[in-house]
Order: sequence, then C-alpha cells, then structure tokens
Amino acid sequence: MALKDEPWRLLPSSYARRFSTRILFSDMDAFRHLNNGATGRYFEEGRADLNIQIFGVRHMINAPDGWQLLFANVTIDYIREAHYPGAVEIASGVRSIGRSSYVVSQAAFQQDQCFAVAEAVLVKARQGQSQQLLEAEREALEGLRCTAAEEYP
Repeated sequence: MALKDEPWRLLPSSYARRFSTRILFSDMDAFRHLNNGATGRYFEEGRADLNIQIFGVRHMINAPDGWQLLFANVTIDYIREAHYPGAVEIASGVRSIGRSSYVVSQAAFQQDQCFAVAEAVLVKARQGQSQQLLEAEREALEGLRCTAAEEYP
C-alpha cells in the first residue's frame, strides 16, 4: 500500500507539528507547478523543525562529539500539483519509535489540500554507529506522535 492510500496521512490533524512557508519563484517549473525537488526540501525543513523539538537546536546545528542523525530511508508520494504563487504547510509527526531509530510521517498542504506525503526513517548515531535513544529523547518522540494513525488500521 502506498503512503497516499492511508486516509489518516491526508489529514492535517494527524500530525503534531506544522511548518509553513511561502513557495519561492525558483521552486516552480515552466508550468507554475512546485517542482519535486522543492517539495523534498520543504519536507526536510519540516523534519528539522521536529528534530529540534526532540534534540535541541545545538544538536541540529553544531552536533557534538560525532553525533549524527542518519537516513535509512525516505519515501515521497505525490498526490496532486501545487502551484506558485502560494504557501505550503508541512505537517510532521512521529509514526513509530525503535531502539535507535524512529519514523517521521509528513504531509504537504496547499490551501488545505494535501499534495504530497512522506515518510523517513532516521537513526541516531555517533561516528556512523547507531546509538540507543535516551529516555528523554524517547519521551520527546512520544509527545510528537501522529494522533490519527491508530484510528486507521
């Protein structure tokens, strides 16, 4: 099943965090559509916003002692076109939590219409080796869980 086929992913209320920005002129193609690369960047900004809530800005900007967040997987499903000019809202939340990894689910909206959904598996690591999530990090992740995911099996 594709991400876009799960109804909860298309609802802004399913996600714990929101990040809004305007679409830049340079983000459109010749048909005034938001290009796919720009959509990926917007999802990246949404993940950064969420990760700052978990680990703090210091770890995201100037990570100490070889600390890293590694991508194990990133998936984007495109649903419809988004257009310039306009704004984009990226909604993000935590789908699941593992020992050293977690899954971030996201959706992109323009004028309250979902135009793309994404999911990323992130792994906490130090110098390339996975590291167990600390209890405080797990608590922060729990507080950012997607709320409607459990309602749709």
